[in-house]
Amino acid sequence: MRFVKRLVRAKSDGLAKAQAKERYVQKWYAQAKCSPVQTISAPSISRRFRAIVLILILASGSIALAPQVWAQSPGLPKINLQQPNPINFSQLNDSEVDTGEVQLDGRDLFAIAAPNLSQVPNSPNATPIQQRIKGVEETLERIASSNFDPKTLEVTAEIDQSSNLPVISINDQYLMTVTTLDAQLQVQDLDRWANNLTDIIKRALIRAHQERQPEFLTRQGGVAAGTLLAMVCGSWGTTRLRQRLKARKKRLEAQIPPDPDVSTKPAGKTDSKTITTLQQQRTQRRHRDVSDVQHRLLQVGQAGIWAGGTFAILGMFPYTRYLQPLVLSTPLKLLAVGLVTYLLIRLSDVLIDRFSGALVEESFLDAAASQRLALRVSTFSRVLQSGAAVIWIVVGLLAGLSVVGVDLIPLVAGAGIIGLAISFAAQSLIKDMINGFLILSEDQYAVGDVITIGNVSGFVENMNLRITQLRNSEGQLITIPNSTITVVQNLSKDWSRVDLAIDLAYGTDPDHALEVIRQLAQEMYDDREWRSKMPDPPDVLGIDEVNHNGILIRVWIKTLPLQQWVVAREFRRRLALALKREGLAIGVPQQSLWFRSSADPDLENLDGNLDGNLDSNLDGNHASRNDARHSDVRHSDVRHSDANRLPGAILKGQA
Repeated sequence: MRFVKRLVRAKSDGLAKAQAKERYVQKWYAQAKCSPVQTISAPSISRRFRAIVLILILASGSIALAPQVWAQSPGLPKINLQQPNPINFSQLNDSEVDTGEVQLDGRDLFAIAAPNLSQVPNSPNATPIQQRIKGVEETLERIASSNFDPKTLEVTAEIDQSSNLPVISINDQYLMTVTTLDAQLQVQDLDRWANNLTDIIKRALIRAHQERQPEFLTRQGGVAAGTLLAMVCGSWGTTRLRQRLKARKKRLEAQIPPDPDVSTKPAGKTDSKTITTLQQQRTQRRHRDVSDVQHRLLQVGQAGIWAGGTFAILGMFPYTRYLQPLVLSTPLKLLAVGLVTYLLIRLSDVLIDRFSGALVEESFLDAAASQRLALRVSTFSRVLQSGAAVIWIVVGLLAGLSVVGVDLIPLVAGAGIIGLAISFAAQSLIKDMINGFLILSEDQYAVGDVITIGNVSGFVENMNLRITQLRNSEGQLITIPNSTITVVQNLSKDWSRVDLAIDLAYGTDPDHALEVIRQLAQEMYDDREWRSKMPDPPDVLGIDEVNHNGILIRVWIKTLPLQQWVVAREFRRRLALALKREGLAIGVPQQSLWFRSSADPDLENLDGNLDGNLDSNLDGNHASRNDARHSDVRHSDVRHSDANRLPGAILKGQA
């Protein structure tokens, strides 16, 4: 029985330690409810009674098992006493500790800590740190609103005998217990931090009492009225500026010239102004973007005036100061992120346009290089603006996720896997972008060029890394994915050429015709209006063909880009006048017909044979058509009586 008594005593000691740990955990919940009796007093009679009953039950169980335990006395360490596993607060990790700020009238006073017991079964919905903060703040608010006398206010810190922890009281009213975690959070020892807390709490209560006095509220009301008046005036001025900028933006948009309507055979007047039109578009769009950025900045400024003024007014009164965090709440932060992202996109557009404009306007570039560079820069600027917009949108999305509270480190770490998955799912898109980049880098064509891709051709109206859009002569907009572009015919890069083929009649004197055409080409080249469009004199190559149409003379005229059609039209007009003046006929297809005299017996026999064959092999309708053909032949004999006098004569006529 002596051994059983020692065993019961050991179990009692273990149970007492477990109950002490349990009381320590329950202390966190008791603090939130502001119940000093449950937190710092000795165990109640009911607890003692439950402990005594539990000891008696354990003792009776040990007596019942005494023979077995006595027989296994050498194996005493193997006995499972079924002790609860208390929480060791000194070995808690940072992830197992929650911290929070205690506030009074919307101002942060001090930080406190509590173990994270949210995963403990049967725990309340509110965490220990939330319950503790709520209890302390309610007590402070109740005391601050009690109209106490600041002269008699006493905030003390005394050591509790049961827990050996400082307990802070206000005028003998329990406030909180300073724990070891609180002191460790401030990197101070327990007593020193408790003394500091008494000073912090006393100053905060005195300030809260002063801010609740009628004199203070009246003075703050006047300041709030002045602030509100300043907000209204600032908002009115900002609105007037926004209206002016909006009207200016509309004027700039109206001044932007429309896209040049150029096809594979554009009008000459449009061709001569294509480059100028693109430059004017870029300049006007740059001014429009600057005006738009200013307009958006004023919008942000106006929103900032109201948000800042509201934030300041709410902070002037103790009863509304707790609403200040709502001004900086998550929806408003997301709205601010969206506005900043939009402003960055517009600002990048303006900077890209300014850089491209400065690049084109460099003085060391000649005219031809400037025109070509204007086309390339116009294309590159659009692509760069699109790329910059995508980058800023991605940055804005990441910033928005960060504001919401999403941890970006795992997201960035998984970006490689996500990118790999996207690459497999969007292979055609990647091919389009790669081919588009190669087209731009190799300067195969640019916006403003006239190109032919496969069986479609037109004016390059829009281009980015994914698609190319052409406008043909019928006004149709043709969209071509860049990955499908393999062979490109650029009709307007660097310089162009008119390939003119002139057909003259068979009997034309070749030397005379060549002389007339050379003289015409030189006259047109000497004309100032047209010489500016032709870098070199026209080249009359000579006679390329001699056929049944006559003779074919080929002329090459080198022109500036997009000027080949207007030069060709003017050259044809002058050529028609010169040929008419010199009596040179245009070549026509030739056909030879052989006729014999009607008195020739061979012809009569031939007619009889034909009539017999037709009557025997064809029906009546075919026979009638045959008679009509014979009638036509006889009429032809009448018309060409001169030729009938000379059998075997060759007649030339138009096919």
